[in-house]
Amino acid sequence: MKNNPKILLYILMLSSLGINTPLSIIGIISEISQYFNTSIAISGLYVSSFTFTIAICGLFVPTLFSRFERKKTFLSILSVFALANFVIIFTDNIFIASFFRILSAVFYPAFISIALTVCEEIAPEGEKQDYITKILLGISVGSIVGLPITTALGTIFGYQVAMFWIFSINFLTLILIVLFFPKISGKATSYKMSFSSLKSEEFILSSVGIVMMPIGASIVYNYLPYFLQTVSHIYTYKLSIFLFVYGVFSIFGTWLGGKLISMKDKLTLIVFQIVCASVFVALYFSVDYIVIVLTLILIFGILDGMGYNLIQYIETSVLSDNLELANGIFLSILNGGIALGIAIGGFLVDGFGVMSIFPAGTIFLLLAFILLFYVIYILKINLKYS
Repeated sequence: MKNNPKILLYILMLSSLGINTPLSIIGIISEISQYFNTSIAISGLYVSSFTFTIAICGLFVPTLFSRFERKKTFLSILSVFALANFVIIFTDNIFIASFFRILSAVFYPAFISIALTVCEEIAPEGEKQDYITKILLGISVGSIVGLPITTALGTIFGYQVAMFWIFSINFLTLILIVLFFPKISGKATSYKMSFSSLKSEEFILSSVGIVMMPIGASIVYNYLPYFLQTVSHIYTYKLSIFLFVYGVFSIFGTWLGGKLISMKDKLTLIVFQIVCASVFVALYFSVDYIVIVLTLILIFGILDGMGYNLIQYIETSVLSDNLELANGIFLSILNGGIALGIAIGGFLVDGFGVMSIFPAGTIFLLLAFILLFYVIYILKINLKYS
């Protein structure tokens, strides 16, 4: 099995799906608020603690785990996830729940970063982007398709049932690794973290530019269920069905993003920002027309799925000589942006109403467009497929 890259790829893809299910609780922020008796803003911070922790740990945790045998690493991390989510089911103390949610998030970067690195190493010539895209599809499926399932369970049966579902999928993923994942040696020594390339103008501006993408998208995405409930009056099973369709569109977007990058990377990186910002503006002014609103949200679903590929592609382009560091930074930027987006969105919803998420998301995407246009066409950063 070890010598069959396709089998190994799909095991990693399914494992990535399982480890991302804790992100799907964004659809039950209202239920979390009721269960812990907290405000929407505090519940948003509880949700974002997972992604914020990943953002902090993305730089150094993959370094610590890179020397260890891969199967033991994955088993250890998934065991922590299963234990943490089991405890979370039974506690009604938000501080205890936050501790265990943060604990599992500490180890997340090592899992995804090493999985992406292994995929780039085992991919046949000319198929690297396809292999990377499949891991990103696993991330997308776990966090986005998991959303309607978690939302349905949370809104119908309550927060604890939703958390039991997340524990179950984590535990099943652990069994999958035990039974089917081969032993693969780690590196003899951890890679040296050379930060000289992190000081360049190209890296700094590229990173600032792409972090604006998940911030802008997350401000909107994480409060779409709340928007659909309070403004569009879509509840329970109807909301879950629509979020599932959204997830399918997002998975297609992840696949499409990989293909477009391979064909037209520069154009894809620039056009993405403008199209996504335009969708947010259109949503703001079309709120009274439910068919238009739902159509625009599905278009956003495609764009949201593309974002994974775009961020990972830029980081591995500017840090092509150190893939584990690049993938760690990719995770830091993606999850840091998501965490900030959730936090900003929560305070906007509490202070100015849910409609404020759309202009805020637009502003961040326009900032991303300006910075990326500058680094791609003025500084002319090296991109892998250009």
